[in-house]
Amino acid sequence: MDLGAGMAGQPQSAIFTFPVELAQDILSFCHPWDVAAFSKTCRGAYALVYQSTDQYLWRQLFHGYSFDPPQYSSEPSRRKEKKDWKKELICRMKAELILFRGPRTEVETKEMLQTLITVIEDSSYILSRTGFSRNTKWLKRMVRQSLLLNNLYSISTEDDAEAQLHAQIRSYLALTIHPKQDESTLALFLERRDTSRAYVYNLEHYKATNQWGPFHTDGSVNWTHVEYLQDVVSCNIRELPGSWAQTRPPSCLDPPREGRASGLMSEEDWAGVEGTWRRYVCFMDYRDLFAFNFTELAGGPKNPKFFKDPRFREATRLIELKLHIARSSELRYYRPPTESHHPAYPTLCIGGSSKGVNGNEAIVEGCVIMGQDGVARWEIISIYDDHPQWSSHGVQIGGVGSAMGVIGVWTTTNHDPDDPAGPFWLWKVEDNSPTHLMEFT
Repeated sequence: MDLGAGMAGQPQSAIFTFPVELAQDILSFCHPWDVAAFSKTCRGAYALVYQSTDQYLWRQLFHGYSFDPPQYSSEPSRRKEKKDWKKELICRMKAELILFRGPRTEVETKEMLQTLITVIEDSSYILSRTGFSRNTKWLKRMVRQSLLLNNLYSISTEDDAEAQLHAQIRSYLALTIHPKQDESTLALFLERRDTSRAYVYNLEHYKATNQWGPFHTDGSVNWTHVEYLQDVVSCNIRELPGSWAQTRPPSCLDPPREGRASGLMSEEDWAGVEGTWRRYVCFMDYRDLFAFNFTELAGGPKNPKFFKDPRFREATRLIELKLHIARSSELRYYRPPTESHHPAYPTLCIGGSSKGVNGNEAIVEGCVIMGQDGVARWEIISIYDDHPQWSSHGVQIGGVGSAMGVIGVWTTTNHDPDDPAGPFWLWKVEDNSPTHLMEFT
């Protein structure tokens, strides 16, 4: 490689007198932005940075910027393929630039959002396997210091693909909104609750064609629906009295909770099924639910103004679940609907029990299945006195093994058109976590 000076007659920089390997080794101690600036100084510098025959420099820069190694990618194919270090680092640096400068095109916005989603999901995966992720340091800076949260709830788009990406990243980041640090963002977030309630409690959104859950008719995840479900539950959690407001799933920026390393996931239990879980379930009084869906009250039916009535109440219930992996032959009432689309993620059958504040226990059966879009689906049914009564359909947010848990919809196992429905949020806790179940209206 010719690393000569860029302009004839100008003295050659000392770095170009070194062997390429040594010059790249020197650059590897620099910040990626400084390396990018150096590459613009002359043709020789550009060639040294971008036209090398190997990826040594880019691999060193990637590791030096505190990103998780690629073997811990949440996507199996990315773990096996040869790593394009230059592409990976450039994607993240471009996302960082856009977050601090602002996007110039829709393409830039989509690329930035997809990069953030990938980094969050990779971070969730490595946390579930090792208890530590280097990605979180970069994510914290992007969320806390960039324009991301300022813009996240004020951006609208008519592009459906971009709208789905925005909804997905908002679902991932909602629990990172801090009441004091992000007052304006929190205000926008809370303003959306009535719109979210109107969508979540609209019974027309739960049919066989969307598997009675937050899915499109083609089976892909409807992230707009997921976001509305998440909005309702997380807003309700924020209003719980006393310490209940702190009883919530971890966010993608939270460090591993104490003792979590003892419950690291195995490759066999790739979704982290086995263990103790908490589940928030939100619901309306059925008379209110019926009035909202089928009467003209508050300009209805299905008008968000219905929830402005000061007499309106929405209940939030905290339930404990004990889950384990079961053989399909052990399930008495539930049969997995289909096989997983990913050989690396076989369908997991679930057995266990649930217990509410009133002490009533139910048998729980279900499964976790990986969708074609790479998002894990959870289905569980609750059985009382040998009668399946409630069914739940949700998705794991934050990627495979994410501690953020599962968000979805509960309804009856009958799936009649006027059956009640509402949001739930399920997340894993330590087996020795205090049992402080509750119901708040």
